[in-house]
Parts: sequence; C-alpha cells; structure tokens
Amino acid sequence: MKKCAIVGVGGRHKLFREALVKEYAVNHQLVAICDSNLGRLRYAEQSLKKSNVSVACYLEKDFHKLLRVEKPDILIVTSPDYTHHKYIIAGAKNGCQIISEKPITSSLVKLKKIVTELNKAQTTATITHNYRYSPYRSQVKELLMSGTIGTIKAITFDWHLDRIHGADYFRRWHRYKSNSGGLAVHKATHHFDLINWWIADIPVSAYATGDNHYYNPINAKRLGIKNRGERCKSCLSKNCSFRLKLEAIDNLQKLYSDNEHYDGYHRDQCVFDGSIEIEDMIRAEVRYSRGAVLNYGLVAFSPWEGYEISFIGTEGTLSQKYLERSVINGDESSLREGSNVQTSLLIPGKATERIKNPSSAGGHGGADPLMLNHIFADDGSPDPLQRKSNHFSAAWSAITGFAINRSMEKGKVVLIKDLIEDLAIPNELRLN
Repeated sequence: MKKCAIVGVGGRHKLFREALVKEYAVNHQLVAICDSNLGRLRYAEQSLKKSNVSVACYLEKDFHKLLRVEKPDILIVTSPDYTHHKYIIAGAKNGCQIISEKPITSSLVKLKKIVTELNKAQTTATITHNYRYSPYRSQVKELLMSGTIGTIKAITFDWHLDRIHGADYFRRWHRYKSNSGGLAVHKATHHFDLINWWIADIPVSAYATGDNHYYNPINAKRLGIKNRGERCKSCLSKNCSFRLKLEAIDNLQKLYSDNEHYDGYHRDQCVFDGSIEIEDMIRAEVRYSRGAVLNYGLVAFSPWEGYEISFIGTEGTLSQKYLERSVINGDESSLREGSNVQTSLLIPGKATERIKNPSSAGGHGGADPLMLNHIFADDGSPDPLQRKSNHFSAAWSAITGFAINRSMEKGKVVLIKDLIEDLAIPNELRLN
C-alpha cells in the first residue's frame, strides 16, 4: 500500500483525489492534503468524507510537517505553476515519488533548481502531460513512427482557444507572467510536449511575436463595455458577455467565492483589466535538432476551440483537425464532450485517405483515464509509444515556452543552448 499526499486542492486535484480513493484504492491510500487556503482545504476534506475517507489536512505553511509526519510514498503536486518547484524539490529530498501537473514550472530559474536537486537526489519526477494519452494523439504518434510520410521537414500547428475557455486564463492567477509564464508556458507547454514527443526531437532555436490584442481596456471600449469593475461580482457593466457568476456554478462557489476572504484571491477578475501581462496571440517558428521546422500559432479569442496540425514529410503529409467543446475550469457541469476529429493522410499520386478515429472516453479527449492507469497501475509492461513524461522531457517543453517568451521580449531568435547555458538535460525524446 502506497501512501499518497496531494498539495494544492484547486480544480485539477480532484482528478487524482477521486482516482486514489476509488479506482486505485486497493494499492494506494490518500493520507493527506495540503493547500494555502483553509476554506478550500475544508471543502476538499468534506468531499472526501462523503466517500467515507478521512485524511490529515495541512496548511501550506505546515507542508514540511506533512512530509515528516505522514511520510508519503507519493507526492502529487497540483498547486499553481509558480509553486511547483518548492514542492517537487522538498518531496524528492524526502524520498517521495513525485507526480506533478504540467507545466513542470513557470520560469527557467525554477526549472534549473528542479533539475539540479532531482539530479542530486538521483530520482525523477512524473509530469502529467496527459495529451500524449489521448487516443487521437497516440494515433498520430503511431502513424509518424510507421514512417509513412518519411522524414518530417515541416509542421504547421495552430491552437484555438475560444472566448469561453480562452478568456478564463485572463480572469485567474495565470494573467500574470510571474505566476504562469504566460500562455507560451502554461498552455503551450502541452503543445510543445506533443511536438517533441511526436517527432522525437528537441528544439534548438525559437523566434516569436506576440501581444495582447483582445483582453485589454482598449478593446473593452471598442466593444462598448462601460463601467467595468475589477471583478465580475462588483462590475456595473450592463452589456459584458464575459461576466462570470461564480455563485451560479456550485463547484466554483465552494472552491473560490466562499473562501476568498482567507487569501483575497478573486476567481472572477475582469478579463479586460489593464494589469494583465500575458499575450492572447502568439506566432512562433521553432527549429529542431534533426532539421524539422515548426510554425506555431496560439489564439485565445478564437470563435472555436481546438487545433489544426499538418506534418509535411519527404513522402507525404499527415493532418489532423480537432474541434472540442469549450469549458470553464472548475465547472463540473461543462465537461469536454462532443469533440470532432478528422485525420487524413496524403501520399503523392494517391487519393487523400481519411483515417478512422479510435474510440475515446473521459477528460481531455480520453487522455485522463489512460494516464491515471499508466501512473497508478503500471505493471512495467513496455509502452512502445513512451507516453509517460518525466521531468527531463517536461523540461524540454517548458524550455520551448521560455525561449518564445525571451524572443518576444528581445525581438530576436533565441538559441536554446544559450538560454539553458550549462543546465544538463538529457535528450530522452529521441526514440525512433
């Protein structure tokens, strides 16, 4: 029986919490939870009691006491990005197996600390890059590994966040670069990990441009939104379609609205506020060590949600378009369902082949349940797709985001070797 602890009991922790007390309870025991907000901690505790599960509860200031007293075998980190490093490092020093949400961290300085300390502890961390497990994305990996389109030379990848899901990043703690690294790190880490994994390669340079085109005071004025407040709850505007009513969504009210008096955190901050630091549109060119070039785009105010990607190889082109239903993070009534996927293969001299889609069920395009099973019920069988992401592969995806941020700041091409300097990160992605 492995003892488990979770630090950070916001929206994402529930996936792991429920897995530990239900599907994987035979070999795992959730012994403790930890958070910086006493109210959220109590809410999680009460939810567990409904399942007849009792756990020890620790405030963030007592995290080291948790490690000392509870002695967890597994530490699961689902706290905000900018706090990951301290929990990953402390857990590793105490002999814990580390499982952390992506991105691995929010800054290059913190990444260097993580890699250095895990190397000293002679251990690794599992970073939950769950998109690898989606049957649709695994299908792409299989097709690329088969060599059907030859050597990959170019990739075009456009990710669309609509004005429901995309806007939500501008309400929350993610709106500040120091917290999230911006969407180039917090969100695009997903995408860069997919690219690194799909083509089994690492980036060598990046050039990018980006700006906040939509979620700003000037655009609010253009839209005729007047009398804005700092947050939706106190806003006097009569015509803002971005208003979020926390009290209308049970889980958001219990997680945030009911507990904001503990720490002053407002989950419904105005998406047009002038203090927002992150970009809502990014365009980037990333070059890889074996010659492939990625042209990447991210838009957070799109009319639709999903992505389009094309791999151009020496023998053909593989394309996939994925449309999905949008969500508000933490709104349990709006699960991602009804996705539509089109995958096609074009070989010169042949008709376009529409690839049959694999079946999928569960969150993030069917990825979450498969990932959880791989983490908590791994029998050691080889995975030909090598979907499990350790802190080295997670570092490479984050580094791409850091390079893009640096390029947007400096207005020039950023060489990865200059960015990471003497940081020793092995290339564990070159699998084929």
